[in-house]
Amino acid sequence: MKRLFLSVFVCLFVIGLLPVVCPAQTEELVVGNTFGVGARSMGMGGASLGLADDFTALYWNPAGLAQIQKFELFASFSQNTALTDSYFTSSETIGTSRSQIRPNSIGLVYPFYTQQGGFSIAFGYNRAQNFDFQSAIQGVDPSSDNVFSGLYLNETNINSGGIGIWSFGGSVYISKNFLIGGSVDFWNGHSRNELDATATDTLNVDSELTRFRYDDEIDREYSGVSGRVGILANFTDVVSWGVTFVAPTELGVDEFWREYTVALFDDGEELTEPESGATTYHIERPYEIGTGIALKLLDEQLILATDIQFTDWRQTRYDPNPAEDIANNHFEEYYSTTIQVRLGIEYQIPMLDSYLRAGYFRDTIPFTVTEIDNDRDYLTVGAGKIFEDSVKLDVAYMWGNWQQYRNDVTTQRNSHRVFVSCAYRY
Repeated sequence: MKRLFLSVFVCLFVIGLLPVVCPAQTEELVVGNTFGVGARSMGMGGASLGLADDFTALYWNPAGLAQIQKFELFASFSQNTALTDSYFTSSETIGTSRSQIRPNSIGLVYPFYTQQGGFSIAFGYNRAQNFDFQSAIQGVDPSSDNVFSGLYLNETNINSGGIGIWSFGGSVYISKNFLIGGSVDFWNGHSRNELDATATDTLNVDSELTRFRYDDEIDREYSGVSGRVGILANFTDVVSWGVTFVAPTELGVDEFWREYTVALFDDGEELTEPESGATTYHIERPYEIGTGIALKLLDEQLILATDIQFTDWRQTRYDPNPAEDIANNHFEEYYSTTIQVRLGIEYQIPMLDSYLRAGYFRDTIPFTVTEIDNDRDYLTVGAGKIFEDSVKLDVAYMWGNWQQYRNDVTTQRNSHRVFVSCAYRY
């Protein structure tokens, strides 16, 4: 009977309070969660579709690559610090932090000289998504209608990894003021989730159970091929307009999971149940469409830019479904359409060959199960400096916060990101 009790409790545990391990209502990491690439771009809130004039155009808008008239080597690193506060209603707030330094972009642009217009190719890597964050919760479950009611819960949830894109692309002037470009993108990455949760009957509300522990690890490897097409039109010396189309991306997922459960009963008996397994499935991300405008004022001393990117995440698909309790209409039920907004400003100080930047970036959360107090709104600042007309150093800082509520748990997140980029042209 106790073995049956343990099995039932594990089942209730993974579909109850802890949303991390509930497959049918878990936020899919590869949906949304845009990180951003390039310090110049991120200093301007990521508003790059109408500019696209360095290596990161390969990610933002490949049509802009032909604007680069010199060979360019580009490298960028980012530091992401994620601070999370979690609490039950009327319980202690538990704060955690996780900080990682990762490569953000690395690659090159090679221009070809032509009698008219121009043509450039590029190859490199851009880290598009980052999964480094963690959370913790401690306290007595205040609810009154589930198996955890009255139990003291102590949970730590650690996520790590990310997805990068290796791309090869090019761009060409098809007229004096009109460029078109594209890229082939090879997606590759991994994620790791480590959950350590304990439920203790400190208030003696359960007639049999003393303590229950659940440890869960999920490792995933991602790979896939996609592509993007962009256009860039310079209507005048002042106004430029860009459009990008990202094709649907089918990510192959190789997943390996391990579970270990321990139940200690009032009579001193202890039961353990280790399990592990592996599965393979695909996630098909939908198409994305973005458009942006840049205004170059005062002989390009002042630049104003804005982007809008549309994605209908309801069109995401699993094939096959990674778990039996995930319905075929999972994404239609739990996800929504998002419009990502990016705004930026750049001011050049000619006498110092320097730049000052600021921006705003909204990365709307597409997952609809949790109650969101505010979307992922980011404010950015940045600066750049050119040395000897060949080396450009850029830095950017990005800060954002949001709050979500689910299953009597409130989670507040603060994100601090620092980008450093260096480009060498000759």
